[in-house]
Amino acid sequence: MTARDLQETHKVSAKLIAGEEAEAIADAVLLDQPDAHVEDHGSYLSIEAERHLAFEMSSISESLGRPYDVPTFLVVLTSYTGQVDVQDERVVITEMLAS
Repeated sequence: MTARDLQETHKVSAKLIAGEEAEAIADAVLLDQPDAHVEDHGSYLSIEAERHLAFEMSSISESLGRPYDVPTFLVVLTSYTGQVDVQDERVVITEMLAS
């Protein structure tokens, strides 16, 4: 692979264990961020967006029809690309900046 083969990207992503919660999370993200992209890989869902991906617990709760919190979300989140910021009511993944 040469430097010409490499392309700069500003995408951030999250991988979620497939299931009811992952589906509700994906639905909530797409409502909050229509530019996000979701792919179903069978055993996991991949959610991708440019520069910023926010998981609002209030939106996920509404999508699920029951309370949902950050610790429960973190169990479903298997991996991510970007810098993660875990807050009380949301999890945000942003583009990593070069130092």
